Amino acid sequence: MVFIGKSHKFGLLQFRDVVLKKRTRIEICPDALKDLQKTRDFIDFLIENNAEVYGVTTGLADLRGQKIDPCQAALFSSNLIESHDAGIGAPLPQEVTLGAMVARASSLAKGFSGFRSESLETLVRMINKGIIPQVPKTGSLGASGDLAFLSRLGRAMRGDDVPVWYKGHTTSAKKALERAGIQPFTPLAKEGLALTNGTSFIISMLSLAYLQELNEMENILALQGLFLNAIGSTSTAFNKSTHQVRSHTGQVLVAEILSKHLEFSSFSDHSQVQEDYCIRCVPQIFGPKVEIILEQFPKIETELNAVTDNPLFFRGDEISEDVDPRGVWTFDNEPWAILSGGNFHGECLTTIADTMCASNAKIAFTLERQISYLLNPFRNRNRLPVYLITDVEQVGLVSGYMITQYTANALVQRIAQLGSPTTVFNITSGNETEDIVSYGTTAAERLLEQLQYLRELNAIYLTVVVQAYAITRASHISRGKTISSNLIAEKLFEKIQDITEEDYPTTKEENFDRRYTQALKVLESGILQSITGHPLYSRITSKESSFV
Repeated sequence: MVFIGKSHKFGLLQFRDVVLKKRTRIEICPDALKDLQKTRDFIDFLIENNAEVYGVTTGLADLRGQKIDPCQAALFSSNLIESHDAGIGAPLPQEVTLGAMVARASSLAKGFSGFRSESLETLVRMINKGIIPQVPKTGSLGASGDLAFLSRLGRAMRGDDVPVWYKGHTTSAKKALERAGIQPFTPLAKEGLALTNGTSFIISMLSLAYLQELNEMENILALQGLFLNAIGSTSTAFNKSTHQVRSHTGQVLVAEILSKHLEFSSFSDHSQVQEDYCIRCVPQIFGPKVEIILEQFPKIETELNAVTDNPLFFRGDEISEDVDPRGVWTFDNEPWAILSGGNFHGECLTTIADTMCASNAKIAFTLERQISYLLNPFRNRNRLPVYLITDVEQVGLVSGYMITQYTANALVQRIAQLGSPTTVFNITSGNETEDIVSYGTTAAERLLEQLQYLRELNAIYLTVVVQAYAITRASHISRGKTISSNLIAEKLFEKIQDITEEDYPTTKEENFDRRYTQALKVLESGILQSITGHPLYSRITSKESSFV
């Protein structure tokens, strides 16, 4: 059980357990229920006193100067949910919307937004019952949050005739809520804006992307062991001395991981003076990327626990000393402040997504260059046969792994294009009042798309590198040399053979559909990460880590 509320932190791994593994339920903590009620009572007090409050008794954006009769504040909440549901296109993936629902519930449970406990309970029960709205994928600028996306969520919570997923089928929200025994949401003053004004879809996409990023990088770092041993690399370029005198954290970490791959290795060719950049410079290339990726973890967790709507309501010692006392209300013997700001703006999340996209581009280029190195005997100094064709008599008649590089090349081009930043673009909205937008949703969607291509590239890489390692291994054994059972590459090789049910090196000329499918199965199994000890996850979960 994961509790949400002001006193509870909601972590990325808890997000994973609720959204991806679906093995954990969420619940509103008792203290949160009290906070929600106090804020709600204050909003009722404002309504009764005909106070002018943005988004409660005024219009939105450039309509903020239009007063709304307090008696119509609830109707206004309902109207904006209706009119802001302006998205279009195919639905977002279920896990993205479920993650957004979880993030929104966590934010609203803090008690700063004016959402009622009954309304939050509708959302929480929908999450726990697996009622997931089908939200059109285009419509968010990440400026005033994910307005169109969250409005569709609001309509589903109301029990409108909008499509949802429930128990493996598409049905209407109205029918799903009835079947699940969930009371529909009836928005009162401020509740429509509280629900729709936030970054919940962006942080959901970014959290899912981050988990994928960690998995992909751990798989890549694991497969480096097969690559390094297949080419007979030495550990010289990865020795601590070199990296400690430069002292960049990520570089030192990657060098340490690569050094472990060469422990117990009998493949290393110590006669080489120096190796190509795609070998000896991997710590310098991957290191800053890994460092950047790990540094985003606390930022993502911060946003998962953030309050991102507007305006917000503060009481007592929650009111900072810089708040103008002329704007402070007294209610129920406590000071209260209504503060209008811009926490809904997604620029911080755009920056994270753009940074990770740029990092992935050079990682992809490096993998492709390593594939090329393995296939080209002029580059690998004849340690491996051309295109990894095991029978020299068949060269020309068969093409071996030639076209894997072509496909990798095509993927890298896509990955690199998606590496260009989203944040450099801007078109204003809200009749010029919302004049700098973040495109956070676009940036996060691009990262998710890029990571899918990176996974496919990694499948190609695994297919090639395991063949190369098997060829080197077979030659090694034929010369009477032994391979240590402690060698990480050997453990990886054995597991890959078990999962793919393939005997390497392969000799049969065939298309790569089956091989790629089996490679993806290996990558998704988590076995490579497990064998190498989860070198990145261990950093973000360690309290002593410099990245947390």
